[in-house]
Amino acid sequence: MKTRRMTLTEQRKAASEFAKRWKGRGKNERGECQPFWLDFLQSCLGIEDPYSYAIFEQRNDAGFPDVELRDAGVVIEQKRLGTDLDDPEPRGGEMKTPFKQALDYAQKQPPSIVERYIVTCNFESFRIYDRETDQSGKTFTSVALSELAEHIHLFNFITDPANSRIEREKAVSVKAGELIGKLHRTLMERYINPESEQSQHALNVLCVRLVFCFYAEDAGIFGEKDLFLNYLKPVPANRMHGALRDVFKVLDTPEAERDPYDTELNRFPYVNGGLFKGACEIPEFTEDLRHLLLFEVAQQTNWSGISPTVFGGVFESTLNPETRRKGGMHYTSVENIHKVIDPLFLDELNEEWRTIKADERPKKRRELMLRFQEKIASLSFLDPACGSGNFLTETYLCLRRLENEVLAELNRGQTVLGFEGVCDVKVSLGQLHGIEINDFAVRVAQTALWIAELQANVESEAVILRNIESLPLKDSGKIVEGNALTIDWNDVVPSHECAYIVGNPPFLGGKIMSANQRAEIRSLYGKVPLVNSIDYVSGWYYKAADYINNSARCAFVSTSSICQGQQVEPIWRTLIARFGIRIDFAWRSFVWNNEASDQAHVHVVIVGFSKTRSGSPAIFADGERIEAKNVSPYLLDAPNVIVGASPKPICPNAPRCDYGSLINDGGNYIFKSDELEEFLKAEPGAAKYVRPLVGADELIKGKRRFVLYLKGADAADLSSMPRVLERIRAVQSQRAASSAEATRKSAGRPLEFYFDSTTDENFLAIPSVSSERRRYVPMAICDPDVVATNLVSIIPGATVYHFGILSSQMHNAWMRVVAGRMKSDYRYSPKTVYNTFPWPEPTEEQRAEIERCAQTVLDAREQYPGCTLAKMYDPEMDCLFPVLKSSHAALDKAVQCAYGIDVPADDEPSMVAHLFELYAKLTEGEDNGRRLRACL
Repeated sequence: MKTRRMTLTEQRKAASEFAKRWKGRGKNERGECQPFWLDFLQSCLGIEDPYSYAIFEQRNDAGFPDVELRDAGVVIEQKRLGTDLDDPEPRGGEMKTPFKQALDYAQKQPPSIVERYIVTCNFESFRIYDRETDQSGKTFTSVALSELAEHIHLFNFITDPANSRIEREKAVSVKAGELIGKLHRTLMERYINPESEQSQHALNVLCVRLVFCFYAEDAGIFGEKDLFLNYLKPVPANRMHGALRDVFKVLDTPEAERDPYDTELNRFPYVNGGLFKGACEIPEFTEDLRHLLLFEVAQQTNWSGISPTVFGGVFESTLNPETRRKGGMHYTSVENIHKVIDPLFLDELNEEWRTIKADERPKKRRELMLRFQEKIASLSFLDPACGSGNFLTETYLCLRRLENEVLAELNRGQTVLGFEGVCDVKVSLGQLHGIEINDFAVRVAQTALWIAELQANVESEAVILRNIESLPLKDSGKIVEGNALTIDWNDVVPSHECAYIVGNPPFLGGKIMSANQRAEIRSLYGKVPLVNSIDYVSGWYYKAADYINNSARCAFVSTSSICQGQQVEPIWRTLIARFGIRIDFAWRSFVWNNEASDQAHVHVVIVGFSKTRSGSPAIFADGERIEAKNVSPYLLDAPNVIVGASPKPICPNAPRCDYGSLINDGGNYIFKSDELEEFLKAEPGAAKYVRPLVGADELIKGKRRFVLYLKGADAADLSSMPRVLERIRAVQSQRAASSAEATRKSAGRPLEFYFDSTTDENFLAIPSVSSERRRYVPMAICDPDVVATNLVSIIPGATVYHFGILSSQMHNAWMRVVAGRMKSDYRYSPKTVYNTFPWPEPTEEQRAEIERCAQTVLDAREQYPGCTLAKMYDPEMDCLFPVLKSSHAALDKAVQCAYGIDVPADDEPSMVAHLFELYAKLTEGEDNGRRLRACL
């Protein structure tokens, strides 16, 4: 559910206007019910798409509820204006009040649909009942339409995330996952060789089978209540493994092939599907283990209430954490799954369904409904990194819910007999395909899909008013165990049959990939620049681009870095040039949350792409959808201009920018203030060799460190300083012991830095990493005696003019787009950010104005001598530094003037678009194999 943020004041104003619109209306209950509630949900509660949120008159065994808000657990009984909400009416042969009618609807819902709240309404008064506190209907909250503005907050339970169906299922699923994780760990201790691959596999199979049995029992799939639990309860601990072996065998045996005299086991149904096929090693139970299985895991949660989408990820989190980290596995919340599947296909299907429902030609509408059902049942999906199957299970559940809406509309006005057999459930697990490298995850995914199907069947039964035979299992998504980067996806599902590719491939950066993983990427991309540095997820982009036909569409969750900095060129240049890929939509960088307890806080993007664009391109940022002319590889509304790393500035008159010195001294030449004081007490003659040191922390946070700079020092002088000689020898030893050949060679010159970029002129220091929260990267002009470390970039000979341009919003906007990231922080690189930056060509007057404004910024800093740059450039503290803030604003105006543009400060996309135009012109004609100016 998407909602817009509303303050209480905004809600009250909206409610007041709603009450005025609806005063005296509502005499036509059937015709005005839907407009009334759609208006209320959208205007007063901020629900952006109430058509998808509210369900109207969907039949169940008790009749046709007027309105259901299933995500919030609400059923609404609407009466016409003037109706007394206490008056009973004849319903089903007895007299029922509006509350009793709604209660009957709620109680007839399948277990997966829990409607805690009942609302009755007569267009001039609302009553809110909470079934958790009172089932009788005697206790309720009453709100008059005329007083709605004053009491609108009482309806916020409808949009409270903690009350949503997703949250309720999440809570049950997380608890279930924690219980099965505890069981998994305890069972592991009972295996003879718990670390062996055979035992690990057997344990995984055992846990998956137990989960299915717990679910099937609580959901009523086994027929008899507590059948599995009651079978095991009398069994002593020393016979538990045999009892489990026997029941698993019978669950895999058709009734006709069973021992007719084994009456106890014959009460279990035949499951099929391969879930119980073959024996698996089951360890001996202790009494504690038996108690854990029967009285904690089996009985402390309602397994029928789990979300297979959520539970799969939580269950899979029982894998060894190191295994998960090496595989780059990160599991996915339902909300984040919808960031992928909604814009990829679900929004479009929902909109098509709304259009069909609104068609006023009954015969044509029915024809369109049947055709739409066939369409959603024909779509084929592939998740080539499916893990526990959460993308596939959520996709399947959404399709089944959409199909249920179709069946409900087709059912409207039909007798049960007339409806039966006309429109069967057609969406099937056979539409879903996955590839997964981990055998345990494959089994979890298969089981999650089966549970999803069983849950969906229960909901469909309430719509079509007849039973759907759940067992034996007849259908299964095709989950293939294998390496998605080395197998042919056509062997899983032919490309011409696949409509959509979705997924959350592994989050592994180039630096932590294994040698085999790097080889896999090289085998795909070939000898493109920086191929050994691009993230592992790029392999899935390549495979998908190579696999899809002109109609298929893809969307992947990915590490943010594939759309930032140096990785953009090798990845997107290749995808666009070789395959003609276009980006259809994208979510800009955000923190990826999951359902596991040890949440992985990874910064990601979502990129939807295809070969033939359909619909309007869109960018999502901070929850808002932005329509775009084109989505570039940097996830901007801009042409596909790709900035490649450059060894020198593209503007010939720009001064050079280098990294600071790489000292490589093992800490022997560097001192904090107190350490230096102690050192100089013992070795006062060394003071002439001590110089201030500046790295990122020293520059931004005001820390003070110092370094011994011994290059060119007099040998006789040094030989008289034993403590200096001690440090020289330590540096020599540290370098000589290095595994890097170049470092070992540098042991022969221990008086020098490994890489020395000291200069005899003033230089501008720019931190290599800066917080994304800052509007400006803090930089400063330093004296020649200061030594810069490799944690800053330096521009020797930089003037106040250069400081002004690089401190401006124009340069920072450029940096925000082309820089790489360390988590969410910006990484300033000379080759990627500085050398590619298009400088302006100012007039003498414009240059003088930039210099004046830049000096004003430097002067403003001097007004706050006790404050660090970190404090002065913290956006939450900028109110404390008004002079600095206004000085930067004036500088920004002056720099924009030099570029010939005038755009608001909050319109960085326009600034960057202008800079990209300049970049394309400046690099036109260059073709060094490393830069792609435009891929159109």
